[in-house]
Amino acid sequence: MENFNDTAKSIAEDAVRYAMQSGIRLDYTGESAQNVDAFLGACHDSLDKYDGDEGAKTLWNVAVLFGTYTGEMLLRCGLAEKGFTWVEDDGLPILSIPGSQTAVSPITKAHKRILNGEEDSMKSFVDVVFSAVNGEWPKTGVLRVPDVETASGKKIERIVLKESDYYISLVAEGKEDFVIFKSHDGFFQFYGIGNQFVCEAWFNLGGRRAYALINPDCTNTERVDLVTPFGEYTPRELDIISLEQLKTAVYEYFSNLEETDFLAKVPHERMEM
Repeated sequence: MENFNDTAKSIAEDAVRYAMQSGIRLDYTGESAQNVDAFLGACHDSLDKYDGDEGAKTLWNVAVLFGTYTGEMLLRCGLAEKGFTWVEDDGLPILSIPGSQTAVSPITKAHKRILNGEEDSMKSFVDVVFSAVNGEWPKTGVLRVPDVETASGKKIERIVLKESDYYISLVAEGKEDFVIFKSHDGFFQFYGIGNQFVCEAWFNLGGRRAYALINPDCTNTERVDLVTPFGEYTPRELDIISLEQLKTAVYEYFSNLEETDFLAKVPHERMEM
């Protein structure tokens, strides 16, 4: 996406000038993400002023402007040295290392910051990106922001905790056969219906490992029939968890960046690979 790599610099400078009109300084340092937060936060606080298609278009254009600035700041602050560049993903400019699965989407994040408020903080996003590319994932203070994939093929980038209930309900109501939350270190997947679910967590940093989430109140390891929209299965009764247990496990997955911290919070058994 060579054209956008050239255009992005001009768009970022437009963001700098636009922010300056509101007395907000953007200087391409990592700390300037706080100022991006301040500007986009003001947009979030005034969402009621952006009605209809025109309002939605204006907010998207603001997200493109400040998301592009954030991307250019990340490139200047070290991502370019790591091999990142602007590439196209379904028509949307993202930052990625060509030929790899490593990618971040500052424009999408800026749009979510406007729509969702502080929980989609640009400062936290930038901190996570810097930590990720340096192999130093923080243990506390930052929630997982995984991508989600559904059985029907929907793929949504970087969802937040409060959005997870919606995807859980899709499976519980039989509208989706399964849902997968994909994070930096693996993925979390579940299928089932009503109040019976089978759930697994897979991790692949420093070696691949998989865990079955289990019902701590059940000791029966015999196989039982489980019929779901995804098919018929014979899991151990121990492996079938309730909707409430699934919601708790998802909460812990979003709230713990480290594999060991997550596993300490949820009943599980190691799966043979």
